[in-house]
Amino acid sequence: MRLFGILCILLLLFLPVNNLGANEAEDLLTLCRKATLQKNIAGYSAVCRYLYLREEKPELLALYADSIRQIGVRTKNVECFIEYYSWNSEACFMKGDFVGGYALKNKALSLAERMKNNSYITELCSDMGYYYNVDARYDSARYYLKKGMAVSKESPKLAEHYRTMLTNYASSYLYEGETDSALIYTEKAKERSVADKDTAMLIENLNQLGTLYRRKKHLELCISNFEEAIRLCEAQKNFKTAAFIYGNIATAYSDWDRPAEAIPFSQKALEYALKMKNPQMEGVCYINLGAILCNIESLREEGIVMVKKAIPLLIEVNNKRRLCEAYVYLADAYRRGGNLNAAVEYLNLLEKLSSELKTDVERYRYYRVKAPILQDQQQYVEAIKYYLRITDMLEKGYRDVKDSEHYVRLAACYAAIHEDRKAYTCLQKAYALCDLNYQEKYVDRLSDFSVRYKTKEKELEIIRLRQKELEQEAVQLHRRVVYGTTISTLLIFLLVLLYTRQRQKAHLSKLAQTAGEKERQFLALQQETEQRLSRKYIDGLESERERMATELHDDICNNLLALEINIRSLTDGDTKMNKQIDLLEETRERLRNISHELMPPVFQYATIDEMLADYVQHLTLPDCTQIVYRSTENVNWNLVPQKIGFEFYRIVQEAVSNAVKYADASIIQVILTLEENKLSVFIGDDGKGFDMYKKVKGIGLRTILQRAETIEAKVELNSVSCKGTNIEVTVRI
Repeated sequence: MRLFGILCILLLLFLPVNNLGANEAEDLLTLCRKATLQKNIAGYSAVCRYLYLREEKPELLALYADSIRQIGVRTKNVECFIEYYSWNSEACFMKGDFVGGYALKNKALSLAERMKNNSYITELCSDMGYYYNVDARYDSARYYLKKGMAVSKESPKLAEHYRTMLTNYASSYLYEGETDSALIYTEKAKERSVADKDTAMLIENLNQLGTLYRRKKHLELCISNFEEAIRLCEAQKNFKTAAFIYGNIATAYSDWDRPAEAIPFSQKALEYALKMKNPQMEGVCYINLGAILCNIESLREEGIVMVKKAIPLLIEVNNKRRLCEAYVYLADAYRRGGNLNAAVEYLNLLEKLSSELKTDVERYRYYRVKAPILQDQQQYVEAIKYYLRITDMLEKGYRDVKDSEHYVRLAACYAAIHEDRKAYTCLQKAYALCDLNYQEKYVDRLSDFSVRYKTKEKELEIIRLRQKELEQEAVQLHRRVVYGTTISTLLIFLLVLLYTRQRQKAHLSKLAQTAGEKERQFLALQQETEQRLSRKYIDGLESERERMATELHDDICNNLLALEINIRSLTDGDTKMNKQIDLLEETRERLRNISHELMPPVFQYATIDEMLADYVQHLTLPDCTQIVYRSTENVNWNLVPQKIGFEFYRIVQEAVSNAVKYADASIIQVILTLEENKLSVFIGDDGKGFDMYKKVKGIGLRTILQRAETIEAKVELNSVSCKGTNIEVTVRI
C-alpha cells in the first residue's frame, strides 16, 4: 500500500498544472508542516499571511502569532514583537473585536516608531486607516493615513503602501458623504496609480470614481469608469474586486429606476462573492441584490430574505456601516409593503446604530426612512421636520440620486396640512431636479451598456466551454504519453529505493531505540542514586539533631536548672547575685528553645499550617526584627502528607534561621499556600541579601536544596545585595 501511495504521488507530478490547481497558493496544511519544521519567523508568518488573506480561522492565526512572540522572547528581537502584535490584531478584527485590534496595532506601531522602521510604520498606519474606515470612524482613519503617507510619500520601496493609503483616504470622505473631497483625492490616487503602473490599485480608483460620479448624477463618467475597471479586473482575473464593481453597476441601474436590468449584474457580484467565501463580501452582495429586488413589488419578499441573509455576516465582521444599509432597505421594504410595525422595528435598530456612528451618511439614511414612515402614519408635521432635515443636507452639498423624490413627498405633506404655497415651492424644486432630457440621454447609455454586457457574457460562455473541451483533450493525451513511458521505470526505481530506505530505517530505528533505552536507564539510576544519597544525608542529619535536642533538653537544661536552684539557695537574699541568676535562667531557656527547634516535629495531631504558626509565634527574635506568617484560608491542611510537611517545616526553620543570623532584616515573611494540589512556601526578608553570582553556597542553602530534592520539590532563590532574599519551594501533592 505504501509503495502504491508513493507511486501515485510521483505520477501526479506529471499531470498538467491546470488539472491539479498547482498554480494556486500552497495549502494551509503544507504551510503548517513547514512552519513546524523550520520553527522561525518566516515559517510562522507564512501561515499567518495565508489565514489573513483568506480571512479565516482567527484562533489559529492568533496561535501562530504567539509562536512568533515566543521567538522574540528567546532572541530579544523587537521585530518579532511587532509581527506578533500586528498578526494578533488581525485575528481580533476577524472576530469583530475592533477595540482589541486597535490596541494591538497601536502597540506594534509604538515599537516600530521606537525603532524608526518606516516600513513597519507605513504598513501599520495603512492597516489602522483601513479598519477605522470600516468602523465608520473617519477622522481617526484620516489621522493614521496622513501619518503613513507622510512617511512613505518619497520612498520608492513604500510606494505601494502610499497608493493604498491615498485611496483609503479618499474613501473616508466617500463613506462620510463628502463627495467633492472624495472626488479630488480619488483623482489624485488614480494619477499616482497610472504613474506607478499599479493596475490593481487603478482598478480600485476607477471603481471609486464610478461610485462618486453616480452620486453626482454624471452617468456617462460613471459607466465609463466602471467599464474600464471591469475590463482590467477580468484581464487580471481579479474576481474579488469585480464582484464589488458589478454590485456598483447594479446600484447605478437601480438608481435610474431600471431594477430589472440591475439584477443580472448584482447576481454576478453575488456569484463571485460566494466563490471567494468571504463573509464581508457576501454580506455586501446580499444587500445589493436584496435592495434591488425590494424595488420590484413582485420580488419584494425575496429581496427582504436576501437582505436578512446579510445581517449575521455583517455582524460577524462588525461592519456597522453596511449594517445600517441593511436596516434602511428592510425598513423601507416593509413600509412599502404596508407592514409598518416591522418597518418601525428596523427603524429603531437603524436609529441606535446611526447614533453610534454619528456620520452624515448614517444620519441621512435614518431621516430618509423615518420621514416616509411618519408620512404613512399620517403624522405630517413630524414627517415635515425630517424631510426638512433631508433637504437641508441636500442644499448643503450632500448627494442623492433620488433627491427630487424627497421634495415631492415633502410637498405632499404640506398639501395634507393645507400649506399649499409651501407644497407648490417644493414641487418646483423637484421638477427642477428632474431634467427629462438628461434622463433620456443616459437611459439610452444604460441600455447600450446592458446589451453589450449580455453579448459579452454569451461570448465568454462559448469561450469557456471550448477551452474546457481543449483542456480535457490535452489532459487525456498527456496522460497516455506519460503512462506509456514512465510507469515501468518508476516501478523499478521505487522498488530499489524503498528496499534500501526500509533497511536503513530499520537499522536506525533499532540503534535509536537501544540508545534511548540506555539513556533512560542511566538517568533513572542517576536520579535514584541522588535521591538515596540525599535521603541518607537528611536522615542522618535528623537523627543527629534529635540526639542533640535530647542531650540539651534532658541533660544540660536539667543541670542548669539544678545549678540555678543551688545558687538561689546559697545566695538567698543577696541582691547582687540576682542579675547572674537571671542570666543563667535566660541561658537555660534559650537552650530549651533550641532543643525544641532541633527536635523533629510531630504531625500526628497537628497540620503543617498549625506547626508553622506555632513555630513563628514562639520564635525568639532580635528587637529590631519582626516575622509575619500567612497561609491559605479555608483549605484542608490534612491533605499534606507528613513527609512533605516535615521537610517543609525544616526548610522554613533553616531559611528563617539564616535570615535572623545573617540578613539584619527588619521584617521576615513566611507565606504557606495550598491551591489546586500545589503546596508552596515563600520565605522572604528585606535584609542585606547577597550576590548570587559571587557567593558560594553554604551548608544551610545546600540542606534546603537536598530536603527539597527528597520530596521532588522545586526551589526558586532570588537575592540582590542590599535588597533582601526570597526563597520559594513548590511541590505537587
